[in-house]
Amino acid sequence: MDNIFETKIVSLKTLDNYNFSIPTYQRPYVWGDEQLKKILDDFYLAFNTAPNDVYYVSTFLTKENNNEAELIDGQQRFTTLWLISFVLDSVCESSEISKFLKKDGKLRLSFEIRKEVGDFFRSLLEEENTSQRIFEEQYIIKHPYLKNIAKAFVFIKGFIDQLPVTELDDFGDWIYRNVHLIKNTTPKNTDLNKLFSTINSAGIQLEQTDIIKANLLSLIDEKTKYSRIWESCENMNNFFERNARDSFPSTKWEAVHMQDFTFFNDAVFKYQSENLRDKRNSEIFNIDNFNIDELEEYKRPEYKSLNEETRKSDEIYCRSVISFGQILLHTYRIHLYREKGLNDFEGTFHVSRLIEIFNELVLRKNPEEIKRFFLLLWDIRYLFDKYIIKWISDVDTKSESLELVNINRNKESYYSRSKYEKSESLMLQSVLYFTGDYLRQYWLTTYLNYLHKNHSNLSPTDEKHLNYLEKLDNTFSICKSITDKELSWSLMGQDFEIEKRFNIKEYLNSNQGTRFKHYWFQKLEYIIWKNWKFEETDEFKSYKITSKNSIEHIYPQNPENILNHPEIKDEYLHSFGNLVLLSVSQNSEYSNKSVSVKKSMFKEKRDAYDTLKSYYIFEKSAHPWNIDSIKEHQKEMIKKITKHYFNE
Repeated sequence: MDNIFETKIVSLKTLDNYNFSIPTYQRPYVWGDEQLKKILDDFYLAFNTAPNDVYYVSTFLTKENNNEAELIDGQQRFTTLWLISFVLDSVCESSEISKFLKKDGKLRLSFEIRKEVGDFFRSLLEEENTSQRIFEEQYIIKHPYLKNIAKAFVFIKGFIDQLPVTELDDFGDWIYRNVHLIKNTTPKNTDLNKLFSTINSAGIQLEQTDIIKANLLSLIDEKTKYSRIWESCENMNNFFERNARDSFPSTKWEAVHMQDFTFFNDAVFKYQSENLRDKRNSEIFNIDNFNIDELEEYKRPEYKSLNEETRKSDEIYCRSVISFGQILLHTYRIHLYREKGLNDFEGTFHVSRLIEIFNELVLRKNPEEIKRFFLLLWDIRYLFDKYIIKWISDVDTKSESLELVNINRNKESYYSRSKYEKSESLMLQSVLYFTGDYLRQYWLTTYLNYLHKNHSNLSPTDEKHLNYLEKLDNTFSICKSITDKELSWSLMGQDFEIEKRFNIKEYLNSNQGTRFKHYWFQKLEYIIWKNWKFEETDEFKSYKITSKNSIEHIYPQNPENILNHPEIKDEYLHSFGNLVLLSVSQNSEYSNKSVSVKKSMFKEKRDAYDTLKSYYIFEKSAHPWNIDSIKEHQKEMIKKITKHYFNE
């Protein structure tokens, strides 16, 4: 039995006797804001909605020698879990999660050839005010390997800082006891380098969406047609019309116009006779009956960003803000709302529950209902491409930005994409995306339902659907009587009346400090931008609403020069008027510098404003920056927000 992998389900608590090391062949830590927000949002939601349930994160692979475990696969999540544990331990009074940081006085996690990472982790445990020093020269400039780890620390701290203090101990205990992982241990004498290479290159991964597709197709006729509809929607990191061209190769594309994609039409979209792939789709998928060779045969087609059409159409490259599993759930909720006598699915909105959720549709065994769902999926996927923001790559700068894109047809019957100019819809969707729950984005259910009913009279930059989107966003932000999931369902009836409203003025006039919800800073950016949209300065024209997760005090908390910054009361220091929301790197630039130095640094920037709120502080507010100017700025900003909501 020496060649058998051992599998166990473990929690952080049951790993108490282990030390883990990251081997030399592992890549550096690469997780960014999106991955961090997803896992933190998920943890916190599970903690609040099902605190007694086990929450499964993922699998990891180890080679073990007694209680020393070498992490062959899973270091990104383990590093993240260590950082989350540290941040919670630093703010908790007595949480068990502190036990995960060390074992017998040694760091729980070590890096074989990255001494600087171990030094950095030890400095977090041993030094005070580490968050203020985290981007100093000795941490980053000398050791660029630490850059993403340091950014992750600041992001996690910003997230935890927004949670109620009274919940933190319990939240830490919940992660320590309830977050579970599947630990796979290699047999002895395994060639680890070969195994690691195989893991990264095999590409054999059957997803829940494949199983759902097979089960639904088994209940209907015209399997080929509906299979191709599904495949046209499946690759979210490609444009819909490109997917459709691949799925319906017999179509006379020179005769197809963009409006033909609005709904599926058999007379327009043609496919060849049933092939082996379509036959497989007709079988109910039973995972217990598959071996590894059959899984290889069953693999979905590999999607490539740079295909023949891309080259012909001089395309731009895109990445979706949600996964295919997520759009399936949004579409299914719209489907349930439209079907007579059906209610929203119970439980959480999460792609890990796809099979469980869609099993209801399978068990109803209604072929016509299943076909209606497939056709609705086509419609929603088309609308998603046309009206919803996506990440667009800049090949020259190798960067991404959120954009709305337009489509044009060229002489060869291919379609090319171009970015719309900045619009209110782009900016407001950016706010919703960056401040919402990355794994759910509940606003999309309601918004896509609205677009499906009204899109024939709208364009992506139309004032009418912007008004709807603003109402939708406003309602989500001030409704406190029901959950976001319940609200997104009820708003499909377009009733924006709510019983219990959030008191915006009272909240923004309190001194929350770093616990202010980031949403209100980002929403203010949108409101200011909307009122300034015809401004012609280069800094304004270059400005975009981006991911920001670090709250900065303009009047510093711990000033470098105490003589120039006499102490002020917390009610002003930690007030909304003295705060701006910045990116981690922007915050590190300003740190505890004086207000005058911060102002000079702001004015020297010529590419784009850090934030529009910063512009009001450094360019328009009275100076010197003191209690009176803080109060005046706060009053002015709150007035802008309440006018947007209530026209006061």
